[in-house]
Amino acid sequence: MFEYIHHVAYAVDDMDEAVSVFRDIFELELVDRRTVETEPSFEMATFRCGRTFIELQRPINYPQLTAYLKDHGPGLTHVAFATRDLDTRIEELKEKGVFMNPPGAFVAGTGWNIANFDTRQSDLALFSSKYHDDHLADADDME
Repeated sequence: MFEYIHHVAYAVDDMDEAVSVFRDIFELELVDRRTVETEPSFEMATFRCGRTFIELQRPINYPQLTAYLKDHGPGLTHVAFATRDLDTRIEELKEKGVFMNPPGAFVAGTGWNIANFDTRQSDLALFSSKYHDDHLADADDME
């Protein structure tokens, strides 16, 4: 069901410093850097690491991410698992008692088609966070 890790996301309070770490120290390719103007709004930078994206997020108007930084400082906030045919996988998971938060699959501010786990209804505490739950991402978006 899971093809690979689609992306891992880090909350950062200094985007330039974080970009420098991934680009200059770890020598990853910066593939996107922009401000996402949706609600919530944030500055993002995305790097390639094999098939996986590393996503850096600095909150602009993003209460959960701001709270994460206040409580923990910069760090890993969530993991997204790549799966093909996202809508079909969501239905298959529902049959196994794993549900998604409304609205189900949607296009996030990043442009990725994702679906967030409903960790409470699905009893998936392992994937839960008061800041940002783990989720599925459409592997077909990567081709």
